[in-house]
Amino acid sequence: MNNTELVIFDMDGLMFDTEIISARAWYEAGQAYGYELDKDFLFGFIGMNVNSIGNEFRKAYGDEFSFDEVNKFQKEKLENILDNEGFEIKKGLLEILDYLDEKKIKKAVATSSGRVKATKLISKAGVLDRFDTIVCGDEVTKGKPDPEIFLKACSKLNVAPENALVLEDSERGLLAANAGNIKCLVIPDLIEISNENRHLASSILESLIDIKELDLI
Repeated sequence: MNNTELVIFDMDGLMFDTEIISARAWYEAGQAYGYELDKDFLFGFIGMNVNSIGNEFRKAYGDEFSFDEVNKFQKEKLENILDNEGFEIKKGLLEILDYLDEKKIKKAVATSSGRVKATKLISKAGVLDRFDTIVCGDEVTKGKPDPEIFLKACSKLNVAPENALVLEDSERGLLAANAGNIKCLVIPDLIEISNENRHLASSILESLIDIKELDLI
């Protein structure tokens, strides 16, 4: 991977331990509106932008499902949890950012989360100035597994997809990178990559720090 000019980071579940917090907020939002959302349904949102999540709710509960209200409740609940309980930075994030700086490799975030949430989390973690660009889920037309968000990050930094590398925790993100002809290292978070798609990853790792220790970039 010594042709790597750009590393694109997913955010939730890859940089920060926030997927489980988001699922908790969705669960509580569902309860508030009379819906008991199970774990498989909630974990199915991993890697999705808000439009795709809305589609999943409508598929499950019908077109009349009041998604805008539930989504508003979830955002408020999530913000409350993050503000009052905080969140963990994933092991190896700071080290890999330093490692990429030493190698003079560009860095981007491409997250399915919206701009407001993403900027807030990255700022709270103290790494906002460590990235050359950030592309968010509310700034693209198609969500993962479509490669649009990764290709937009490449375009913004004038890097060909074949010279970029995606870091992802989700299968949806892995599929998106593969569809965009971008190499992908996967560090699974809540859900393992299926046997069907494991071969699409350049490597499947335990943590971000493995990238440096195994000299994968």
